[in-house]
Amino acid sequence: MSSMDALSESAEMMIKNINELASSGERVRTSDLSTKTELKPASVTEMIQRLGDLGLVDYEPYHGVHLTKQGQHVADVIEHRFNILERFLTEILGVDGTEASEVACRMEHVLTRDVEHKLTTFLGVDPKKESELFCHKINIESDVEHKYLPLSNFREGKTGIVKLIFESNELANILEKKGIIPGSRLLLKGLNNKVYTIKNEEGEFSIDRETASKIIVQNT
Repeated sequence: MSSMDALSESAEMMIKNINELASSGERVRTSDLSTKTELKPASVTEMIQRLGDLGLVDYEPYHGVHLTKQGQHVADVIEHRFNILERFLTEILGVDGTEASEVACRMEHVLTRDVEHKLTTFLGVDPKKESELFCHKINIESDVEHKYLPLSNFREGKTGIVKLIFESNELANILEKKGIIPGSRLLLKGLNNKVYTIKNEEGEFSIDRETASKIIVQNT
């Protein structure tokens, strides 16, 4: 389990395809996704429903599908990975453009957060922009209760169920040992100076804001 390892490559590709087909916020038809992915309509619908269960898409039968804020974030991360991989392959390794695009499309799904950061730094991309991408915020100041939120946006005393973890294998393994895995329940017991105190079945421990921002939790 790592960064977006809770999502299969096929699930990530479906999110990517929805993002590419979407225009002006309009819903994408499943028939268009079926044509683009060369999958049977039933398979497309099944995948979309699974993504909907994770809060990554909003799907209405006969009306199409669009990405939620969390789904758009996943799409942005995938696009970022593709772009830096394609740049590295073409600008540094001298790989032909067409081949670089094909290879980058395959590699974007297995790139770890650590390698991604190193490639981004190597290529001279503004680290602040990268940080903004991976520590995105959702406005929770309104009265609207969002179904899915980064743990960093949870209010003290709230409980939730972990749905996704955007992180490298190394940190994901550490979190797993603490019982933070997709499907597990946790309580944000305390928040002090950007240190988040978490309580779950494994006990009580603290994580920093950057780590908390990469744990997507469902409100309960």
